[in-house]
Amino acid sequence: MSNSTIRETKGRKVFNWINRIILALICLVIIIPIWNVLITSVAVDRDVMGTDYILVPHSFTLKNYQRVLQSGYMQAFRNSIFVAVVGTALSMFISLPLGFAISRKELIGRSFWLKMLTFTLVFDVGIMPFYIVVKSLHLINTMAAIIIPVSVSTFNVIIIKNYMSSIPESLVESARLDGCNDLVILVRIIIPLSISIIAAVVLFYFVSYWNRYFEVIMFINDGRKYTLQVVLRSLMF
Repeated sequence: MSNSTIRETKGRKVFNWINRIILALICLVIIIPIWNVLITSVAVDRDVMGTDYILVPHSFTLKNYQRVLQSGYMQAFRNSIFVAVVGTALSMFISLPLGFAISRKELIGRSFWLKMLTFTLVFDVGIMPFYIVVKSLHLINTMAAIIIPVSVSTFNVIIIKNYMSSIPESLVESARLDGCNDLVILVRIIIPLSISIIAAVVLFYFVSYWNRYFEVIMFINDGRKYTLQVVLRSLMF
Protein backbone atom coordinates (compact mmCIF):
# COMPACT_ATOMS: atom_id res chain seq x y z
CA MET A 1 0.00 0.00 0.00
CA SER A 2 1.45 3.35 -1.03
CA ASN A 3 1.86 6.38 1.20
CA SER A 4 -0.79 8.30 -0.79
CA THR A 5 -3.31 5.51 -0.10
CA ILE A 6 -2.49 5.60 3.63
CA ARG A 7 -2.87 9.38 3.73
CA GLU A 8 -6.18 9.14 1.84
CA THR A 9 -7.46 6.53 4.28
CA LYS A 10 -6.56 8.65 7.30
CA GLY A 11 -8.15 11.69 5.69
CA ARG A 12 -11.27 9.66 5.00
CA LYS A 13 -11.41 8.60 8.65
CA VAL A 14 -11.13 12.19 9.80
CA PHE A 15 -13.82 13.20 7.34
CA ASN A 16 -16.14 10.46 8.63
CA TRP A 17 -15.61 11.51 12.24
CA ILE A 18 -16.34 15.14 11.38
CA ASN A 19 -19.54 14.02 9.65
CA ARG A 20 -20.56 12.00 12.70
CA ILE A 21 -19.99 14.95 15.02
CA ILE A 22 -21.96 17.32 12.80
CA LEU A 23 -24.83 14.84 12.42
CA ALA A 24 -24.85 14.22 16.17
CA LEU A 25 -25.13 17.96 16.84
CA ILE A 26 -27.96 18.25 14.32
CA CYS A 27 -29.75 15.34 16.00
CA LEU A 28 -29.37 17.02 19.38
CA VAL A 29 -30.79 20.28 18.04
CA ILE A 30 -33.83 18.37 16.77
CA ILE A 31 -34.28 15.92 19.65
CA ILE A 32 -33.83 18.29 22.62
CA PRO A 33 -36.94 20.45 21.88
CA ILE A 34 -39.02 17.31 21.26
CA TRP A 35 -37.76 15.77 24.50
CA ASN A 36 -38.52 19.02 26.33
CA VAL A 37 -42.09 19.01 25.03
CA LEU A 38 -42.52 15.38 26.06
CA ILE A 39 -41.17 15.97 29.58
CA THR A 40 -43.25 19.12 29.96
CA SER A 41 -46.42 17.32 28.91
CA VAL A 42 -46.11 14.79 31.75
CA ALA A 43 -44.84 17.23 34.38
CA VAL A 44 -46.83 18.87 37.14
CA ASP A 45 -47.70 22.53 36.54
CA ARG A 46 -45.50 23.82 39.36
CA ASP A 47 -42.44 22.19 37.75
CA VAL A 48 -43.08 23.90 34.42
CA MET A 49 -43.82 27.44 35.57
CA GLY A 50 -40.80 29.72 35.43
CA THR A 51 -38.63 27.18 33.60
CA ASP A 52 -37.66 27.40 29.95
CA TYR A 53 -36.33 23.90 29.45
CA ILE A 54 -36.87 20.72 31.44
CA LEU A 55 -34.51 17.98 30.37
CA VAL A 56 -34.71 15.87 33.52
CA PRO A 57 -38.21 14.83 34.70
CA HIS A 58 -39.03 15.95 38.26
CA SER A 59 -42.59 14.62 38.34
CA PHE A 60 -44.98 12.50 36.32
CA THR A 61 -48.69 12.93 35.65
CA LEU A 62 -51.12 12.12 32.85
CA LYS A 63 -53.66 14.74 33.87
CA ASN A 64 -52.59 17.00 31.00
CA TYR A 65 -53.37 14.30 28.44
CA GLN A 66 -56.65 13.53 30.21
CA ARG A 67 -57.52 17.22 30.11
CA VAL A 68 -56.84 17.41 26.36
CA LEU A 69 -58.81 14.25 25.60
CA GLN A 70 -61.80 15.50 27.57
CA SER A 71 -61.72 18.98 26.05
CA GLY A 72 -62.82 20.15 22.61
CA TYR A 73 -59.36 19.86 21.11
CA MET A 74 -59.81 16.28 19.97
CA GLN A 75 -63.05 17.18 18.19
CA ALA A 76 -61.25 20.06 16.49
CA PHE A 77 -58.44 17.68 15.55
CA ARG A 78 -60.93 15.27 14.00
CA ASN A 79 -62.52 18.15 12.12
CA SER A 80 -59.16 19.18 10.70
CA ILE A 81 -58.40 15.59 9.66
CA PHE A 82 -61.79 15.32 7.97
CA VAL A 83 -61.40 18.59 6.09
CA ALA A 84 -57.83 17.79 5.02
CA VAL A 85 -58.52 14.23 3.85
CA VAL A 86 -61.89 14.81 2.15
CA GLY A 87 -60.78 18.14 0.69
CA THR A 88 -57.57 16.67 -0.72
CA ALA A 89 -59.46 13.75 -2.27
CA LEU A 90 -62.01 16.09 -3.87
CA SER A 91 -59.33 18.48 -5.11
CA MET A 92 -57.31 15.70 -6.73
CA PHE A 93 -60.48 14.23 -8.26
CA ILE A 94 -61.07 17.58 -10.00
CA SER A 95 -57.50 18.74 -10.63
CA LEU A 96 -56.20 15.60 -12.33
CA PRO A 97 -58.80 15.47 -15.15
CA LEU A 98 -58.66 19.27 -15.48
CA GLY A 99 -54.89 19.32 -15.78
CA PHE A 100 -54.98 16.43 -18.26
CA ALA A 101 -57.64 18.10 -20.41
CA ILE A 102 -55.76 21.40 -20.61
CA SER A 103 -52.51 19.61 -21.41
CA ARG A 104 -54.05 18.09 -24.57
CA LYS A 105 -53.35 20.12 -27.69
CA GLU A 106 -56.46 18.80 -29.41
CA LEU A 107 -58.75 20.34 -26.79
CA ILE A 108 -61.20 22.73 -28.46
CA GLY A 109 -60.63 26.26 -27.17
CA ARG A 110 -57.56 25.15 -25.21
CA SER A 111 -55.97 28.59 -25.32
CA PHE A 112 -59.18 30.24 -24.09
CA TRP A 113 -59.63 27.83 -21.18
CA LEU A 114 -56.00 28.17 -20.20
CA LYS A 115 -56.30 31.97 -20.15
CA MET A 116 -59.48 31.78 -18.08
CA LEU A 117 -57.74 29.49 -15.62
CA THR A 118 -54.73 31.80 -15.38
CA PHE A 119 -57.07 34.77 -14.91
CA THR A 120 -58.29 33.32 -11.61
CA LEU A 121 -54.68 33.09 -10.47
CA VAL A 122 -54.08 36.80 -10.97
CA PHE A 123 -57.42 38.34 -9.93
CA ASP A 124 -59.44 37.68 -6.78
CA VAL A 125 -63.19 38.31 -6.58
CA GLY A 126 -63.03 39.61 -3.02
CA ILE A 127 -64.54 38.62 0.29
CA MET A 128 -68.14 39.80 -0.20
CA PRO A 129 -68.82 37.99 -3.51
CA PHE A 130 -67.16 34.93 -2.04
CA TYR A 131 -69.44 35.02 1.00
CA ILE A 132 -72.56 35.67 -1.11
CA VAL A 133 -71.84 32.66 -3.33
CA VAL A 134 -71.32 30.36 -0.34
CA LYS A 135 -74.48 31.66 1.33
CA SER A 136 -76.55 31.27 -1.84
CA LEU A 137 -75.46 27.63 -2.01
CA HIS A 138 -76.70 27.15 1.59
CA LEU A 139 -73.27 26.05 2.78
CA ILE A 140 -73.05 28.34 5.81
CA ASN A 141 -72.17 26.46 9.00
CA THR A 142 -71.35 23.26 7.12
CA MET A 143 -68.02 21.52 6.61
CA ALA A 144 -68.63 21.78 2.86
CA ALA A 145 -68.12 25.55 3.13
CA ILE A 146 -64.48 24.91 4.04
CA ILE A 147 -63.92 22.37 1.26
CA ILE A 148 -65.98 23.04 -1.87
CA PRO A 149 -65.26 26.77 -2.49
CA VAL A 150 -61.48 26.18 -2.38
CA SER A 151 -61.42 22.70 -3.90
CA VAL A 152 -59.41 23.78 -6.96
CA SER A 153 -56.07 25.55 -6.84
CA THR A 154 -55.05 27.16 -10.11
CA PHE A 155 -51.39 26.88 -9.17
CA ASN A 156 -51.65 23.13 -8.58
CA VAL A 157 -53.64 22.59 -11.79
CA ILE A 158 -50.97 24.39 -13.79
CA ILE A 159 -48.28 22.24 -12.18
CA ILE A 160 -50.18 19.09 -13.17
CA LYS A 161 -50.80 20.44 -16.66
CA ASN A 162 -47.13 21.25 -17.26
CA TYR A 163 -46.01 17.82 -16.07
CA MET A 164 -48.57 15.97 -18.16
CA SER A 165 -47.59 18.03 -21.20
CA SER A 166 -44.06 16.64 -20.88
CA ILE A 167 -45.27 13.03 -21.25
CA PRO A 168 -44.44 11.78 -24.77
CA GLU A 169 -47.38 12.14 -27.13
CA SER A 170 -46.48 8.82 -28.73
CA LEU A 171 -47.76 6.98 -25.64
CA VAL A 172 -51.13 8.67 -25.90
CA GLU A 173 -51.36 8.05 -29.64
CA SER A 174 -50.50 4.38 -29.17
CA ALA A 175 -53.27 4.04 -26.60
CA ARG A 176 -55.74 5.70 -28.97
CA LEU A 177 -54.80 3.24 -31.71
CA ASP A 178 -55.59 0.43 -29.26
CA GLY A 179 -59.08 1.87 -28.78
CA CYS A 180 -58.60 3.61 -25.44
CA ASN A 181 -60.69 6.67 -24.68
CA ASP A 182 -59.49 9.72 -22.73
CA LEU A 183 -60.59 8.33 -19.36
CA VAL A 184 -58.72 5.06 -19.86
CA ILE A 185 -55.64 6.96 -21.06
CA LEU A 186 -55.74 9.16 -17.97
CA VAL A 187 -56.18 6.27 -15.52
CA ARG A 188 -53.88 3.66 -17.07
CA ILE A 189 -51.14 5.76 -18.69
CA ILE A 190 -50.99 9.36 -17.51
CA ILE A 191 -51.59 8.87 -13.77
CA PRO A 192 -49.04 6.02 -13.34
CA LEU A 193 -46.44 8.17 -15.10
CA SER A 194 -47.31 11.19 -12.94
CA ILE A 195 -47.00 9.66 -9.48
CA SER A 196 -44.21 12.04 -8.44
CA ILE A 197 -46.12 15.21 -9.28
CA ILE A 198 -49.33 13.75 -7.87
CA ALA A 199 -47.58 13.11 -4.54
CA ALA A 200 -46.31 16.70 -4.48
CA VAL A 201 -49.72 18.18 -5.30
CA VAL A 202 -51.42 15.96 -2.71
CA LEU A 203 -49.02 17.36 -0.12
CA PHE A 204 -49.75 20.93 -1.25
CA TYR A 205 -53.50 20.39 -1.01
CA PHE A 206 -53.33 18.60 2.34
CA VAL A 207 -51.24 21.33 3.97
CA SER A 208 -53.51 23.99 2.48
CA TYR A 209 -56.65 22.38 3.90
CA TRP A 210 -54.97 21.67 7.23
CA ASN A 211 -54.05 25.35 7.64
CA ARG A 212 -57.51 26.67 6.70
CA TYR A 213 -58.45 29.40 9.15
CA PHE A 214 -60.10 32.33 7.36
CA GLU A 215 -62.90 30.24 5.82
CA VAL A 216 -63.65 28.60 9.18
CA ILE A 217 -64.17 31.82 11.10
CA MET A 218 -66.17 33.31 8.22
CA PHE A 219 -68.54 30.43 7.44
CA ILE A 220 -68.71 28.27 10.58
CA ASN A 221 -70.87 29.41 13.50
CA ASP A 222 -70.96 26.20 15.54
CA GLY A 223 -67.96 25.81 17.83
CA ARG A 224 -68.18 22.02 17.55
CA LYS A 225 -67.26 22.33 13.86
CA TYR A 226 -64.17 24.47 14.40
CA THR A 227 -60.89 23.14 13.11
CA LEU A 228 -57.78 22.77 15.22
CA GLN A 229 -56.21 26.03 14.02
CA VAL A 230 -59.16 28.11 15.25
CA VAL A 231 -59.28 26.33 18.60
CA LEU A 232 -55.53 26.75 19.13
CA ARG A 233 -55.72 30.45 18.31
CA SER A 234 -58.54 30.92 20.81
CA LEU A 235 -56.34 29.17 23.38
CA MET A 236 -53.39 31.48 22.67
CA PHE A 237 -55.39 34.72 22.61
